[in-house]
Amino acid sequence: MNIVSRIPADDRDALVLATVYEEPRKIPFWEQALLSIWFLNAFVPLPMETPLRYLIVLWFVAQLFLYKDEIIPVMLKAWPLFPIQLFGLMSVAWSPFTGDALRTALLFLLTPIVALITIARFDISTILRCMFFAGVAALVVCAPYYDTMHAGGPYPQKNYFAQQMLLVALLSLTTLLNDKSWPWTRMLAAVAFPVALLFMLRAPSATALVFAAIGIAGLMGVKFLWVSISRIRHLRSLLVLTAFSAILLGAMFVLNQTHQSYLQDFLAALGKDSTFTGRTAIWAAGEVAAAEHPWIGHGHSGFWHISNGAAQSINETDFKPYGTQLTFHNAYLEVRVHLGFIGLALYLLMWAWCGYRLLLQFFQQTSLEMSAWLVFGGIVFVSTFTESTAWSSFNTALNLLYIGAAATLSPVRRKRVGEMPVFITGNRSAA
Repeated sequence: MNIVSRIPADDRDALVLATVYEEPRKIPFWEQALLSIWFLNAFVPLPMETPLRYLIVLWFVAQLFLYKDEIIPVMLKAWPLFPIQLFGLMSVAWSPFTGDALRTALLFLLTPIVALITIARFDISTILRCMFFAGVAALVVCAPYYDTMHAGGPYPQKNYFAQQMLLVALLSLTTLLNDKSWPWTRMLAAVAFPVALLFMLRAPSATALVFAAIGIAGLMGVKFLWVSISRIRHLRSLLVLTAFSAILLGAMFVLNQTHQSYLQDFLAALGKDSTFTGRTAIWAAGEVAAAEHPWIGHGHSGFWHISNGAAQSINETDFKPYGTQLTFHNAYLEVRVHLGFIGLALYLLMWAWCGYRLLLQFFQQTSLEMSAWLVFGGIVFVSTFTESTAWSSFNTALNLLYIGAAATLSPVRRKRVGEMPVFITGNRSAA
């Protein structure tokens, strides 16, 4: 209760108008534990991974029916997440592999639904804490694979392992810097942060290294600079405009230096080449596949299938075993191949909404939590150009993106109920 105005009655008495707030519901520890297990299931391969995932999804679906009055309004406000998923469900009609397409389409559709159910039932601080606990558990699971981390450890390839460890490191840093975190979780984060960075460095991924530098600098900048300058009127806007102008000037300078090879020099410094570790070859193959059905694509699961000769030809040229399910290492190309230009337009709509929401929340609420969601969303967005993680289902990157974009839609918060008069007599009060 917060007193907002005082109406004197006499020397000792006063009539006070007090603002009344409703505290959010207490979230049971068993629900937090179940949510942490759900995030861990997306973080790292586990024994009985698929049955466990389906059981927890059933729990989320039960929540949808039990608390539909809270969840459905959140889903309606986040409607741009669903057109691409619904069009993917329609693609079952023209996919050459109907059974696999239906399963994939349902998993894609359930991914944002589960994320929004999480937003509707948990507050943002609890969600971040559960994600952090899942990340710490992922470190424990990955530790026995220390000697094979250069090849991916428990993951199928090293780039994905490095990205997951990067996300654990940034979640740990967010917990460490967040004054709202429990003291013992901050102590745990102080240990988990360097361990996650060490594991990430064990997998030689230049992309993860660049993201780590940008993410750490971003979180530290918000904690020690952005929050401070927010107290000075218009200084943040001036800083943003200055940074934007500097980026434009830098881009103009680089584009005018046609005789230079800045991109090649940058890639060489990271141990890469102009083919992006062979990605340009698979991108070319993807363009050919997308041109076969330019508007509606091959449908979900319509290309990467053991019965598709074109997919197996890519396996041969990439020296992968027959039947290996690869990706095009580009989320937009993946969408074009499977859902065509129509699907790509809907996918860009989803990204436009997520980007708008992440930026809006960042500027409206000067907090480390909202800054962390923006950093995570930025990392996922940049990764769409070299990885297909953002075109998948039930993974950590998508959890961070969807939950972060819908963060302020959560109804689980301290709510203002209204004002009530309180008559105070001396040291005693009566409503």
